[in-house]
Amino acid sequence: MLFFLVYRSTAVVPQRSAYEALIYLQARDRNAKKEITGYLHRECQFYVQYLEGPENVIKDLMRTIDRDWRHKDVQELFHGHVSARRFPGWDMAFTDAETSSFRARQVVLGSEPDISKASTEKILEFMDETALSEKARLMAYTK
Repeated sequence: MLFFLVYRSTAVVPQRSAYEALIYLQARDRNAKKEITGYLHRECQFYVQYLEGPENVIKDLMRTIDRDWRHKDVQELFHGHVSARRFPGWDMAFTDAETSSFRARQVVLGSEPDISKASTEKILEFMDETALSEKARLMAYTK
């Protein structure tokens, strides 16, 4: 069984900065080596991330994220076990409000638009929907 974890944190680095790009690049390389898949989203000053992989590896990674100066107020929202990967083949997907807005989606649905107050369920629904549209876009692009 795979372990998964969802957390939210406050971003310390400027959006779309070299520091933020480095988070993505480092995560993608590390995750590929450690059998981790996941999805990182930035909305305003908040990160939300879904991680999945071997339990000990995910827990070690969370300790690292908790100490990382680029995050503060790291809050674990939910964790558990799954039999299959939610985001197979994605060492690290990354979106931000400019590419996929949580707020805009929630306003349309009549749900809480503030990602810092949103339920884990709403965050995961957003990630699932965004992942599906991104995969469809990539498939159309390669045809």
